Order: sequence, then structure tokens, then C-alpha cells
Amino acid sequence: MHGNSLGPNADVLEAQARVCTGPHQTRPLGVRETDPIQPETILEIIIKSAKKELSTAQMVSDAQMGAFFAAMTIRKSFPQNTRWSQAEISAFDKYAADLTRLMPLEIEFLRHPDTTYYPSTPEENIVVEALKKILKREHLTYSETLKVCKAILTNQVKDAFKAAVLIGQRMNLESYDEVLGYLDAVFAPDQVKPILVDSLTHFGEPFDGATRYFRPTLFVAAVRAAMGHASVLYGVDEMPPKNGVTEEKVLQVLGANTKLSLESAATLIEDTTVGFAYVSQREYAPAAYAIRQLRQHIKKRPPWAATEKAQQLFSASKMNCMVIGYYHLGYEKKLLQLIWDRGFHTGLAIKGEEGTSNYALRLSSPSTSDRQAINYSQGFRRIGGQREDFSQDVAPEDFGFNYQKNPRLETVNAESFGTAGISALSGQKGHVYDRLVLNTATIDYLLGFCSDPNSAVKNARRAIDSGKALSHLKAYIAKSQTK
Repeated sequence: MHGNSLGPNADVLEAQARVCTGPHQTRPLGVRETDPIQPETILEIIIKSAKKELSTAQMVSDAQMGAFFAAMTIRKSFPQNTRWSQAEISAFDKYAADLTRLMPLEIEFLRHPDTTYYPSTPEENIVVEALKKILKREHLTYSETLKVCKAILTNQVKDAFKAAVLIGQRMNLESYDEVLGYLDAVFAPDQVKPILVDSLTHFGEPFDGATRYFRPTLFVAAVRAAMGHASVLYGVDEMPPKNGVTEEKVLQVLGANTKLSLESAATLIEDTTVGFAYVSQREYAPAAYAIRQLRQHIKKRPPWAATEKAQQLFSASKMNCMVIGYYHLGYEKKLLQLIWDRGFHTGLAIKGEEGTSNYALRLSSPSTSDRQAINYSQGFRRIGGQREDFSQDVAPEDFGFNYQKNPRLETVNAESFGTAGISALSGQKGHVYDRLVLNTATIDYLLGFCSDPNSAVKNARRAIDSGKALSHLKAYIAKSQTK
């Protein structure tokens, strides 16, 4: 089989998109003869790849194999509508002898978890023992998850096994203990660094970036800094398979240093002329950053795509807040619980644009009991040691913004985001300026920094129109270069 420097094969990826998902979302292959992806075709591609009869660009990678066959094994015990179709059963029967003869031992283990497999490293042994449970749709304990995640973050485990664990746990719908294990494996609680600020807000956006809407988070951080509210941002330069525009890319365009250590970032957050910082995952969790290309081969988002948004890097002396964006319903409850259990004073989860915490300038239709609208916000405040939950739709018109459509920039790239953000901080009115005001004001109001929405809007406008927000961003760019 073939490593992740090859492929992934596009046809097999399409099959993975259908079968490597949950017990209620999976779409069996070949349900109809007219379906564009038939299981026989997929197995023929895999067999040809094993025989090295395909070009390098068409080869099926090890990680693809791991994800696909793990998914097929897990689906044997899925509900009737999402388990194997008759076409899948027939295809696997037809090619049974070829698969047995041609598949490497790790793939045969994923296909038949009850067979004996001899791991080649201690780390691989941890993963194989975990897979014996995962492939039977069983959940791992926190301790087991932590161990298997740390093993995956080494180079001592085959890509097929890494992909099988990541896809398998996502398909099994991770328990809270598993979500916590994924979070702590990347950056443990005892690594959190105390810093000398009264309050600090962590902003957790999807690491895969934006391909449709302007991301205001970086510029919101500058506005908040101008009001004395410190923030920390974190992410990557680029994350497959979406490879959208990230805060790191925008900072690179603006000339900032995006290789700050945690220590350097802390000094910038503590600096009253700056008041915020961005830290790349490459710096605070290099092993997690190193396997990001694996996501291109497993097709579906791994559990880390959810938990990495809730990573705590620093702690303030008096008030710690976290704001996360989400898209897939259900994860926000677990993430808010993580934030609560870490001891944050306030946690806020926003169903924003492209799964971010970014509010749209128009609320299309209100949320219902079975549907959450864009701009739906929920969270908690810790008051007297007790948890007080809240939830609401955020209607931009309540803050004085009346848009018939939710506007976009004409061009979506790091350069256009940088230019638009600087223009807005320079006082240029328009939808980007309004986004900065809406997002800053709403977040500060819901986090409890301001007692009423109208005052929050006035404060945000004042921070921009006075030029203070722009000066904080410029100070960050200049001072980061010296770190």
C-alpha cells in the first residue's frame, strides 16, 4: 500500500464521504444501480492500486484504506438504513479472495478485528488495542483516549491505523470522556501558562479557514484590546481539505511574525499597547500540526476538528472567557462542558458563518426547537460558583444593523481580508466595519463585559473611530517582529 505522499484517490474519497460518517448520516454505496459510486468500482480501484496498476496520482493511500475499511467494519452494526447495502455485500463477496491476498496485514485486521495482529511498536500496540473496541462501536475511557491520541501523534503508528481511529471515533459519536481525551492529548491542562492580565478571552475558530465570508476575529481582537479586553487567537496557516483563509495567513500578509512562542505571545498580551496575540499550533503543539495532512486522506473531519477550538493556552488572574464557533449540532454542548470543567468564568458557543463564531449581518429566520439558525448563541456564566446557562438568536437589527442580504467581499483571500480589515479599523464605513462593531459588541455583551447592547455598540465604534484599535493592531505587527 502507499503512504500519504501519494493520492488521495478522488473516487475512493467520494466513497469515504458517503460511508465514513455517523450511524444516521451514512449513505450506503450502490443502493440504486444508477448511483454514481458503486462498491464494485471502489474495490476494483483499491485492488488495482495494490497491484500498482494505477498512476502515482491515482494510487489509494494507506490512510484512505484505513478510513474506508474501518468504516465498513463499523457499519456492519449500524441501523438498517445505514448498514451495508446488498450491492456492498455482493461486491465484497466477489472480491473476497483478491482482498485477502492483496491487502496488508493492518488492513486485514481492520476488516476482521478478531484476527491476530502483531504490532511493530509499543505505540502501535496501544492503537490496535483501542481499535478492537472502536471497530465494535464501543467507547474508550478518558485514559484510553489520551493514550491512543498521544500514540497517533508519534511517527510510530501506521497511517492506516491513525485514520481508522480518527474516523472510527467520529462515526461512533464521541463520548464526553473521548472529547476530553482529544483536547488534553494536544495541550494538557498543566501546560496552561498564567499571565499578568485581569481578563483574557480565548477565540476558538475552525482551523480550516474561510472560503466564503470575511473572518473578523483578528480585527475584533484589536478592537477589544483598545477597550482593555485582552484576547488570544490560535490556529494554523492552512488546514486540508478546505484550505481556507485563516488568521495566520492574514497576519502574514500584514507583516506580523506568526512564529511566536507561548512566552513571546504572553508578553504581547500583557503589553497594554498591544493586548492580544496569535499563536500557531505549529508552535504550541508541533506533533498535532505535523499530522494535519492526514485530514486530506480521511475526508471527514476528525474529532480534533472540534476539540482544537477549545484549547486553553493561558489563564488570566481574574476572568477567563472562551468563545467558540460550531456548525455540527451536539458538539457545542460537549465543548461548553469542557470549558466549564476547565474553570472558565464564561463560555460562549456561536453557530456563526462557516462554523465560526462570526455573526452574520442578517438573521435569515429564527431558530426553532429542531433547528438552530446562523447567529444562534448559547453559553454559561459562572456566578457564585453556580452555572447559569443562556441561549438566544442574535438579531443584527437589535444592534442597529439592517441588511437585506448578508454581504461578502468580492474576493476571498488573505490579501483582501487584510486590506478590508485595515480599512475598517481606519474608519471606513461599510459592511466590514459593521461586522467588527456587531461582533465586538455582541461578544462583549454576552460575555458580561458590558451590561447592555447599545452601550457595547457605542464602545466598539469609539474604539475604532478614535484610531485606538488600529494602533493596537499596528503595535502587534511591529512588536511581534522583534520576538
